[in-house]
Amino acid sequence: MSNRPQDKHLIHFSDMPPDRARAIRSAGGKARQEQIRQRRALAEILSFYADLPIRDGRVRKRLLNLGFDTDDLTQKLLVADAIVRAAQGGNTYAIRLYLDLLGESGCEIAKENNLLDAIKDSTQGDMDTSDLPEVQPAEPG
Repeated sequence: MSNRPQDKHLIHFSDMPPDRARAIRSAGGKARQEQIRQRRALAEILSFYADLPIRDGRVRKRLLNLGFDTDDLTQKLLVADAIVRAAQGGNTYAIRLYLDLLGESGCEIAKENNLLDAIKDSTQGDMDTSDLPEVQPAEPG
């Protein structure tokens, strides 16, 4: 276990009675199964909803003018249209989502949370870190 102050009341599974550890694991497993069941139910509802037709006449006309067939005018197309319109408007999240959905995001952006790099970048020039071994570049070889 780590030495964080908030961890001082935690008890590791190996330090508790086996029946108590088993009960906690079982409760966690049951909660996870319920979460999976709810997610599947929501996915089923969304799948049903995605195939419903678009009822708004103005939206139908606009999409037909873009070249879509009448059979394609579903809620799924409406969501795709919303993503494209948001991306065209400059919404960077929508642009990223659009590119990801097309598989054309180009490069993977590292999603690391490197606190040391952030500290070094924010204090660059403000602090002398020459005597801190944690901040020194690794020696080759």
